[in-house]
Amino acid sequence: PVYEKLGEVRSWAATMGQIADIFQPRGQLDQALRTRREECLPVYQKLGDILSRAVTMGKIADIYRARGQLDDAMQIHCEEELPVYEKIGNIRERAVAMGKIADILNMRGKPDEALRIRREEQLPVFEKLGDVRSWAATMGKIADIYVARGRLDEALRILQEECKPAFEKLGDIRSRAATMGNIADILKVHGQLDDAIRLYRQEELPVYERLEARH
Repeated sequence: PVYEKLGEVRSWAATMGQIADIFQPRGQLDQALRTRREECLPVYQKLGDILSRAVTMGKIADIYRARGQLDDAMQIHCEEELPVYEKIGNIRERAVAMGKIADILNMRGKPDEALRIRREEQLPVFEKLGDVRSWAATMGKIADIYVARGRLDEALRILQEECKPAFEKLGDIRSRAATMGNIADILKVHGQLDDAIRLYRQEELPVYERLEARH
């Protein structure tokens, strides 16, 4: 109401986008999609704010992907997002968008292309920016591809030597716990059941219980 009274259309649109950000993880995809399309986009288009428009289009693509509309999501990433980020030189947002494209390619059964994007289009950018969290998350996605291909030793090495230390350095206990769970999954496949159970019980479950207790 305050932004409406003041005529602060940019702040109004940004707040509407934050409302959509709440709808989305709740599974209220129709509400999130309507808010982004009918409330946010027209404002950014009117203002000529190409960056905010591109970011909003990317979030619309996320909704399409969640619905299984992969072609629509891919079209937005490739035609509505990437050209804008390349034009304005926003290498971080470009790398994030490339990661979403890699997700779709992997879902379509094209892990080689997804792997190439992770290695060549994302990791170097996050290294250059010093974005340890995004770098570690990308390494985790690479490990996921290796697991799906049965390259368990390579996946295990990445999780133990790359992801786990990075999340420990960041103090990101949730991501560390998830990584430990992924390590346990691999150990279970290897038949190392005692080690897997120990990780689940001592390294993963207690963290989630503590985090749940906080909320």
